[in-house]
Amino acid sequence: MIRDRVVLITGASGGIGRAAAVEFTRTDEGSSHLFLVGRDADRLKVSAAVVQAMGGRQAANRDAVPAVTLLTADVTRPEDVAQMAATVERMTGRLDVLVVCAGQLEVGPAEELGPVVAERLMRVNFLGAVNTIHACLPLLRRGRRPVVINVSSLAGRLVPPYMGAYAASKFALNAYSHSLRQELRKDGIRVCLVLPGPVDTAMVKGKLGGPFYSIPKGTPVLSPGQVAGAIVALADHPRREVVVPAWLTPSGWLGSAFPSVVDGLYWATESFRGLRKKLQPAAGSSRRETQRLL
Repeated sequence: MIRDRVVLITGASGGIGRAAAVEFTRTDEGSSHLFLVGRDADRLKVSAAVVQAMGGRQAANRDAVPAVTLLTADVTRPEDVAQMAATVERMTGRLDVLVVCAGQLEVGPAEELGPVVAERLMRVNFLGAVNTIHACLPLLRRGRRPVVINVSSLAGRLVPPYMGAYAASKFALNAYSHSLRQELRKDGIRVCLVLPGPVDTAMVKGKLGGPFYSIPKGTPVLSPGQVAGAIVALADHPRREVVVPAWLTPSGWLGSAFPSVVDGLYWATESFRGLRKKLQPAAGSSRRETQRLL
């Protein structure tokens, strides 16, 4: 573990980004300088309070608390991202860890979501990452063991129905990351991918488990902290990519090698959901009637 790291996290106003900030504080014992980036200033303040509270506990025998700088920025706006990088340049002159975590999710039939939604998801999930990395490269080249960690999704490898636009944006992020990893190797900058399964965040509230976000039986729903642990581990020991949880790694290979099997898995999941819905008793029906239907 490197102490006194300079870490920038986009999407830090909640979810995985906030959890990553907390995890860096916990593992670094409050020694890192964290730049937390998000569009919502009020939610960023909450993240900062959580991080500083954690830092206070970690630094119980020291005078220091974690240095946290809040940067309100929209990653889809190059001018915002340029200003963000200029602030880091002015304050620290370098960047050791860049965690690209800003993202959006929309689910539903392709006919209903349409090109407007697809373009927005591509702008946030893919072009937002491109904007951020491009602006931060000069700082990373001056960093100590610099690492870029792109938070993608297992949906960028194993695509469920009703997630075409979202998955496409993550496919794009994956491809960009793999190319960038080879390109920046000569500069000593490591590029890593995190591919989590479903994560319990505000982004999936009202969607997860619904008609357009069903998950195969046995698939775990992760906490943001579980993904954050993988992110910090990559900052210390960079790897090409990590699936969270690790035991889902073969499912990504399955999606590439045997797409028809994946189609069948999701078809079975959808069919089971439809059957279960049909078997649900009407309001007011008795327990005996329910048993008879089953």
